[in-house]
Amino acid sequence: MKVAICDDTPIMLEYVIEQVADICPTYETMPFNKIAELFQAVKDGVVFHVVLMDIEWDGADKDGIDFASELYSLSPKTKIIFITGYPVKYSQQIFLKNINLRGFVSKPIDLNILHNNLDRIRDELSLEESRKLTLKFNNAVISIYPDDILYIESRAHTATVHAIDGGHLCYEKLGDLAKRLPMQFILTHKSFFVNMDKIKLVERERVILEKGMEVPISKARYGQVRDDYFRYVGLNI
Repeated sequence: MKVAICDDTPIMLEYVIEQVADICPTYETMPFNKIAELFQAVKDGVVFHVVLMDIEWDGADKDGIDFASELYSLSPKTKIIFITGYPVKYSQQIFLKNINLRGFVSKPIDLNILHNNLDRIRDELSLEESRKLTLKFNNAVISIYPDDILYIESRAHTATVHAIDGGHLCYEKLGDLAKRLPMQFILTHKSFFVNMDKIKLVERERVILEKGMEVPISKARYGQVRDDYFRYVGLNI
């Protein structure tokens, strides 16, 4: 697991690095006392599973909550654990922005709390990894997270998995793929399975997805799609 540790105080930065190393020596840690360097690393392609983010940054016009929100736009899967010496001051503010928040640790750091937060994230990552969909086409094999799939289209003897990073061909029937998908996917047409988390609008003949993508709804499926989608949204509010 790759962990970024962000704090503007060198002594605290070194302390947290040592504690994380003691908790799990196999974690790969990278320290940052300048947020710009963290953002540059992410832009350069470094993928952090979790960021331990101090909230107060001396001399900055933003705080760690703002930085975590900006990081979310660059790397939405990165999980955040806030660390602060002012838990009462920030306990409500941490929920006001779009952040992949997974923990909140007060200073002085309770090592058991930090350990439990990191263990929980490790377990979440293991579960996410187990849910990956493995696709084969010719001699290529790729794995993709179901949450990254927009929709799946079947044509002839192949299926195209349309994901956030583009389309992926595979030799598999749509029905067989469907058996390996979580419950958030719905059949809108005999040739299309759609990720309901990516739906923006349901119309009579189509669903509108993120980035304006359109997927058809067959006449026979419209009522079921509409009912299943609104039921799903209701359960996830």
